Amino acid sequence: MSALGVVSGLVEGGRTAMEYKIKAHKTYYKDVMFRSRLEARWAAFFDLAGWQWEYEPVDLVWWSPDFKIDIPCLESCGGKHTALIEIKPYYDMNEFYHHPVAYYKYGNGRDDFPLDALPVDTVAGFGVNPDIAFLDITHEDSGGMYTPSELIPNASSKWKEAGNIVQYQYKKRESNVN
Repeated sequence: MSALGVVSGLVEGGRTAMEYKIKAHKTYYKDVMFRSRLEARWAAFFDLAGWQWEYEPVDLVWWSPDFKIDIPCLESCGGKHTALIEIKPYYDMNEFYHHPVAYYKYGNGRDDFPLDALPVDTVAGFGVNPDIAFLDITHEDSGGMYTPSELIPNASSKWKEAGNIVQYQYKKRESNVN
């Protein structure tokens, strides 16, 4: 699909992929001001999982990924996979179908949105929790689509803990009562 096809594909049924059900609240975590609490929660989750992350690492054609993360390899190489990730408040993985993350590919011989020039080997879309997410990991002769829940032990408890880390903290006004 061409770049033009991606842009025109962003509109379906009179609704664009950019319309969300959840209002974004800027959230500060680990010396970074995230555009949304959901992004900050994912950063906290990555920390709890032991995954290194970088926020808004690069601007690509039609897409500016929210994160670049390093994931330990699931196979015998003992290395890591580097992923560009898009975070959206999606409750259904099918909503990523119309997002540019679904069109960026990696690997040899790809000329449609290639990532070969970047030090990444996978792309991913993460929604409102670790079960509404995909990592498309290729490893030599194997690989597949994974969710963070499949890759991280106790992912649901780590997700809850990440939510507690970045939750809104009401600051009481100090009173000047003598």
